[in-house]
Amino acid sequence: MNSINLRSFIWKSVRRRTFRNVATILTFAVVTGSLLSVYFLVGGAENSAQAGMDRLGADMLVVPEQYQSVTDAVILAGHPTTFYFNESALSGVNDVPGVEKVAPQTYVATLNYGCCAFPTQLVAFNATQDFTIQPWLQSELGRSLAPNEIILGSQYIGGAVGFHLIFYGHDFTIAGILEPTGTGVDQSVFIQDTDAYVMAAESGKLAVKAIDLKPGEISSVLVKLAPGANANEVATEIAEKVPGVSVITSNYLARKISDQLSGTVGSLYLTAGAITLVSVPLVATVSVMVANERKREIGLLRAMGANKKTVFSVVLLEALIIAAIGALIGTAVSAAVIFVAKDLITTSLGIPFLWPSIITLGGQVALVALAAIGIGGLASLYPAIKASQLEPYEAIKSGSS
Repeated sequence: MNSINLRSFIWKSVRRRTFRNVATILTFAVVTGSLLSVYFLVGGAENSAQAGMDRLGADMLVVPEQYQSVTDAVILAGHPTTFYFNESALSGVNDVPGVEKVAPQTYVATLNYGCCAFPTQLVAFNATQDFTIQPWLQSELGRSLAPNEIILGSQYIGGAVGFHLIFYGHDFTIAGILEPTGTGVDQSVFIQDTDAYVMAAESGKLAVKAIDLKPGEISSVLVKLAPGANANEVATEIAEKVPGVSVITSNYLARKISDQLSGTVGSLYLTAGAITLVSVPLVATVSVMVANERKREIGLLRAMGANKKTVFSVVLLEALIIAAIGALIGTAVSAAVIFVAKDLITTSLGIPFLWPSIITLGGQVALVALAAIGIGGLASLYPAIKASQLEPYEAIKSGSS
């Protein structure tokens, strides 16, 4: 039997037993979809956390101890908040060995009515000390922000470069839009702290609610480490030497995301594991049944000159094709569901999400698809060996009875 006829024979066999094969394909689709969902969620969340810290441009963030959880929400999910502490902490953090630069930021949540259509996180930075926004401004705009100019996160709705936005009655002009990070940074608005103090001073007259912000009050301290400094050691020393503060690092954010994802990831792994355990004997049973039903065909194949290797290949390839179709469907459905429901998933789980790169995504898909196909091949190995051992006469005789 030549290779073309063999492929045609296998494909016709796959199509012939529609109900049974569709059920097996769906099994592989669920296994593949569950595993890929785990990879997508974990990979997307970790990718986003790293991108968020890279966008912040800092190695760590120092905040008042009692506001650590709300700061996590600002970074990871963009939940607007307002809190201040005295900027005297700046010098304390700056004195810790291993710290190269420090820069203050101030968080102001906009109102849910009046001047602003929906709550927004305003992040005020100091143009002189900042080492996170300023490099981006020089790179993208070739200049610093002028008074009353702002920068938007990539997902801020209702803004474009040159448009005007009003916060607390103060008119701002949009000068640029940051690239996406998948974190709360994407919903934030960055302004200069000098403008923030002016906005606060005017808010008593121009807004329905005044901002209680005074010069010298900040919300966080961005920290840039000196080359070679150990982040964990510096974070520990900051916490010891500067009373009343907590230190947020990229490792801390990764652990927090991991904790938040643990329940969902555990359920998906459990589902994929349980289905895998069921699918192996299921595919083996189906392959045995198919081989038994096709004894006459197998006998005829052998009588026409097909050797044992060919019969083994026929049974094995059928299982591999079914597993591959299931893996393809599971991959497409999993990617589509996460793409469509991404915002709902990240909001309900309280995690950020940024799609992995095409290369990473391709690697994950290939790995999971190969695993599913491997399960299909493993499960059909024994039936393929049994079928290949059948003698032509005995196979035709038993298949006809």
